[in-house]
Amino acid sequence: MKLQHKNLQHINTINQKLIMKRVIYLFIIASFPFVISAQENMFVVYSVKGTVTVVENKVETKAKVGTILNANSSIKVAAGSFATLLCNETKMFSLSKAGNYTTANLADSCKTNNSSVSANYMKYIWSELTKSKGTPEKNRKNYMANVGAVGRGDINNVWVDPRLDSVNYVSGTIPLSWKAYTEAEEFDFKLYDDSKTKVLLAKEVKKKHVDISELLKLLQPGKVYYWSATVKGEPENQDRKYLHYVTKDNYVSFFNSVKQHDAAETEAEMNFRLGFVLEENHYIAEAFNHYMKATQLDPTNSLYRFTFMSFKKDFEIK
Repeated sequence: MKLQHKNLQHINTINQKLIMKRVIYLFIIASFPFVISAQENMFVVYSVKGTVTVVENKVETKAKVGTILNANSSIKVAAGSFATLLCNETKMFSLSKAGNYTTANLADSCKTNNSSVSANYMKYIWSELTKSKGTPEKNRKNYMANVGAVGRGDINNVWVDPRLDSVNYVSGTIPLSWKAYTEAEEFDFKLYDDSKTKVLLAKEVKKKHVDISELLKLLQPGKVYYWSATVKGEPENQDRKYLHYVTKDNYVSFFNSVKQHDAAETEAEMNFRLGFVLEENHYIAEAFNHYMKATQLDPTNSLYRFTFMSFKKDFEIK
């Protein structure tokens, strides 16, 4: 009986320890959000206009795009000026009312969830403004979720950039381009209707692209088409690429939704942002126009200039 009693005491002790461990674990889990929220917010200046200064360690300097604000910083905005800040990579807001703002006072602005700016764009800009530059014109690709829905179906000697898997076309012209794994100089290009089987156009080309302008007589706004390219003499490429001729009304509706912005920015910044968002959503010709406009409005901005050059190279745009 004594042995049985000791065993029961031992089991009770083990159960009590297990219960305590569970209580501690649940307490840690419950406290985790408070630990995260207590972490220091970090701000970076995304856009600035007028007289805006930053005060840190009693030293006041002119605020510039890329200026980082920490827990010891404050920002002064003069009348008629504004500063747009990016907080913790994903929240953007503007200070347009004259005054002196400490980072502690701005903490609530980091919690807003109604930003209309592309989350991927904010992460991209945050990276460019706060981390080592590397090759910024190429970095944008790492932040875009714009790989088309049509996958590579068979093994062939033609490769199309995943960002051209899907193209939304509205106006102008862009090349539907590809690359070859061989030294081929001749290709068979085909355009199909939305069934992916009915051939609307078949032509031989001695270049690695076909301009959409060459296809316009066969395209109707609002309809979906597919295209493929094959090395001449090889079995037909079964991989079909998506081409949507978007109506102007539908495009305008989409454009207005992404142009709408709840934070202040310059016209150059707006055009660069629109270029990124339009490229991410497969509006290649329209992205081209806005990237170009950004470089025209701010020709000294190396990020805009090199991104535009890289964009043209990526899509074989001369």
